[in-house]
Amino acid sequence: MAETNEMERLAYEYQLLQAQAQLLAQNLELLTLGKNEFQAVKETLEELKKVEEERPEILVPIGAGSFLRGVVVDKKNAIVSVGAGYTVEKDLDNAVVYLNDRIKEYEVAIAKTQEALKKIEGQLAELAQRARELQQKGGSGTRS
Repeated sequence: MAETNEMERLAYEYQLLQAQAQLLAQNLELLTLGKNEFQAVKETLEELKKVEEERPEILVPIGAGSFLRGVVVDKKNAIVSVGAGYTVEKDLDNAVVYLNDRIKEYEVAIAKTQEALKKIEGQLAELAQRARELQQKGGSGTRS
């Protein structure tokens, strides 16, 4: 009877840890997407700094894989998001520095999330091993 209660407890813990692992994996995916977006913006601004034309032509995405032709009217400054729906205008060098800082924040959050996920995966492996041991112990017992 005690083994049955222990198995139920292990199964419950396992389910809880699996749910946590799934949430961490989803969070990791979102963090990676966010980091990649900031990386793409940074690379775009760095390339813009190399353009010699004063008013270079660009393609402006309007959705569904469609674009409009546009012209950059101020290639010395960019308007960057600072979160919570707010934006600020920064010169390109400061915008790149800001974006680098944000990318580093994402990298730290990604590393912490990966570490937490790895820890949970280890706990899941331990629980699975304990469940196997209980099953083997219960199966090798003698019955009258």
